[in-house]
Amino acid sequence: MNNQRINRSGAGVGDLTKGLGADSPLVLRARIVFKLLAWIFAVFILIQVFISGLALFWNSDQWASHTGFSRFLIFPPILMFVTSFIARMPVSIRLYSAGLIGMLILIVVSTKLSSEMGYLSALHPVIALMLFWGTMSIARKTDALIKAK
Repeated sequence: MNNQRINRSGAGVGDLTKGLGADSPLVLRARIVFKLLAWIFAVFILIQVFISGLALFWNSDQWASHTGFSRFLIFPPILMFVTSFIARMPVSIRLYSAGLIGMLILIVVSTKLSSEMGYLSALHPVIALMLFWGTMSIARKTDALIKAK
């Protein structure tokens, strides 16, 4: 039996990521997809804020639209987190994308517990602002990373 098969410490043996350096076409495309997902998520947040404004200032029936559209908000951050590994993003950006998922969980909790704790409901729009700012920060950092390569 070959010693390299057992040890797997030889050059190039068992390396599944060989050829996937930071400049590989797959990594570059994944970074572009990551950036697009960040922008899509930012637009989704703006749409959600617009719908809540419609419900507050025009027609309260729009709260159903606000609630219905919120179900789509979880997909971009999850896809961003998964794509961050394919795109070989820095750990900080991976953590930021995981943080977006965490903030979405907090925003749902703020709506469910708001009747029991009134102050918690006031965090709902604050978390929405943090989501938007965090998403824009991720998009800018990703853009700088793409331009640097």
